[in-house]
Amino acid sequence: MIRFTLIAVLATIVVFQITGEKVPVNEGAMGDGVFFREVARNFLEDVEEGGYNVFQMQRVMPFAFVNVLFGALEILKSNDNLMRGMLVLHFVFLGFGVYWYFSLASKLRLGDGLTILGFVLVFANFAVLKDPWYNPFSTDLATLVLGIAQANYFIKFNRQKLFLVSIIAGFVWPTMMLTGLLLIFLPSDPLVVFIKERPKSFFPVLASLVMLVFLAVVSVITGRFDWENTWVTLLHVASIFTLVFFVFAIMVRNPIDWSKSYTLVLQKIKSQKMWRFAGILFMYLLVVFLLSGSNGSLNMVAMVQSLVKDTLRFPGDFLFGHMMFYGFLIPLSLAFFPRMIKEAAKLGMGMMAVSILMLLFFVHPESRLLLAFLPFMVVLLLKSVRRYRIVNKDVIVISVVNILMSAFWLPLNVAGMEEALGLGHQEMYDFPAQRYWMHFGNMMSFEVYVVAGLVFVGLLILAYRGKVRYKREEYVRGRSVAAKI
Repeated sequence: MIRFTLIAVLATIVVFQITGEKVPVNEGAMGDGVFFREVARNFLEDVEEGGYNVFQMQRVMPFAFVNVLFGALEILKSNDNLMRGMLVLHFVFLGFGVYWYFSLASKLRLGDGLTILGFVLVFANFAVLKDPWYNPFSTDLATLVLGIAQANYFIKFNRQKLFLVSIIAGFVWPTMMLTGLLLIFLPSDPLVVFIKERPKSFFPVLASLVMLVFLAVVSVITGRFDWENTWVTLLHVASIFTLVFFVFAIMVRNPIDWSKSYTLVLQKIKSQKMWRFAGILFMYLLVVFLLSGSNGSLNMVAMVQSLVKDTLRFPGDFLFGHMMFYGFLIPLSLAFFPRMIKEAAKLGMGMMAVSILMLLFFVHPESRLLLAFLPFMVVLLLKSVRRYRIVNKDVIVISVVNILMSAFWLPLNVAGMEEALGLGHQEMYDFPAQRYWMHFGNMMSFEVYVVAGLVFVGLLILAYRGKVRYKREEYVRGRSVAAKI
């Protein structure tokens, strides 16, 4: 009954979105969506002529499917029909995502409370309830759903299905093939964690200083220290120190004994498996390269500069942006971070490697980069809190917060939205374009950043208070059990 209710509510909201607003410019496409719509229209013709580069080839699968299906059914590939095709495909993907999520919940043996909590954290957010339906020409929902499939087949390890899903996902998002291979070939033996507190070490300080110098050098090379705009430069400097402190806190709170774990991994790892890992990854990259044909147009320097330019705009903007995109999951993950790392260590080096990769993308404020890792983050969080008693009030509060942040209820196409989205990059930081772009950390304005920061601090305090309450309840229960013994 609970699962049926969750599916019914999700389907109702999604149908409301499908029949609602779309991007008001370029006949429903914006940014990369304009390119992907042309993929859906001309994929078979363009791929024969080598019309895509290696990065584009790793994201074309949903649109190639629509192109082939429309061609087989002889459907006119107009802009409206292509949009309808993508909306239907998203709906189908979402159905598979729900199926894989409940399969995952069964494998994890979650109770009703944790099943609802996980469902809310995965599906009740802007990434699912609003963005794919407002801007349908994207791979975001497909990436999330295939990530759920990878997590599902990794738990109660099913190597064949995980490999098959990873191959498909490799043509939806660039990192997903690598993620699948790491989970398949790296040892699944638990890593070594400190039983008591982590011993004091100078390494986090040294690593933080090295990172600080590295970020400063990168900023100088890329011209981020432009003293003609003192306020922007000061915010960037503050962002660098915030990021260094964030990484320092992660290293200090890391409960894994890396020296012993490294020795254990070397003992368990097999050279034959590693050769298979390298060979399969090489073959995948070779196939992608052979299918592509316009790699001469790639400008790696420009791509790196673009990524750097979008980072470290405001202090902690990646945290606030991810919260606006994924909801309460981000504050909860910070509150339970040490426990999540322990749970990742229990699942072996493959899961730990995926977690490290996830943290690398986490510090970039573009929340879409985390979609492939979101299911793994939710799995680790659910495994972290399952030892505590989650009451109905907790689930209700988290659900309400995620629903509010999902903005599925917020009309976006207000007066001036079409003009705002059709203007240049700078106008994205002005109203009313912020009604949409405020959910992306690298696009939010400073005013939205301040408000989001206040909300984030409030939710983080709420998450930590809940964690303290859970600890207290666990301590009381432990004493009562000991007294009985």
